[in-house]
Amino acid sequence: MRAHPAATWASHSVLLCSDIHLSDDNPALTKAFCAWVEESSQRISPESLLILGDLFDAWIGDDVLVSNQSQCAQTIASLLELQALKGIRIGLMHGNRDFLIGEQFAQQCNAQLLSDPCVLTMSSRLTVALTHGDQLCTQDLDYQTFRKQVRAANWQSDFLAKPLAQRLEVAHHLRAQSELEKKSKSMEIMDITPQEAEVLAEQLAADVVLHGHTHRPGLSPMSNGRKRWVLPDWEVNASGELARGGGLLIGQRGIEVVSAARV
Repeated sequence: MRAHPAATWASHSVLLCSDIHLSDDNPALTKAFCAWVEESSQRISPESLLILGDLFDAWIGDDVLVSNQSQCAQTIASLLELQALKGIRIGLMHGNRDFLIGEQFAQQCNAQLLSDPCVLTMSSRLTVALTHGDQLCTQDLDYQTFRKQVRAANWQSDFLAKPLAQRLEVAHHLRAQSELEKKSKSMEIMDITPQEAEVLAEQLAADVVLHGHTHRPGLSPMSNGRKRWVLPDWEVNASGELARGGGLLIGQRGIEVVSAARV
């Protein structure tokens, strides 16, 4: 049974990232992400580390840890647990690929699951609406239908009751189907609907909307002086070098980009 995710988070300095898409098939990316977290935590000493979804490229259940089916998952659990032991508060939000991360994995990382959306209140009085971002992509009707299906408790219970090997097959099928559908969709349809970000900011009385998912990092203006920040996605090139990555830091100096050096 999962604990109730945190709907609010208060802090004075927060390091944020998303869309790392880690897997056992890409050890170079796991190495690069671990190096970034360790270096950033040592250099910046943030009070919190919040990962806003798609930490993993796929997650088929917390029992991958117990069954030792994923070296990547074990490595990341150890990484986050170590950061927590240093005094950094860890928050994990579900993404569109790892929405089955449960309380067992969170506990092993000494992390807190976050609701989507989640309100981040900074000591600088800045209020930030945090979301993975996929639920803001309302023009992609097929995806929203799929999202509603797989986020339903009954679907998740049925899926998690299947043997691990069968779940892995289903995950591969869904991923292949998603990649195929992407080829026929425009970038505009797969991006967020700006009005949805405006509505979210209004509902949560937020100064900033911050999300990932779209792989279009940057800063965009919103109405009434609000701003929208998009987190970068992560990728290594054919040589195993980091091509894209990093995150954002929110602190006394506002919001800053935290780049990821090549490893």
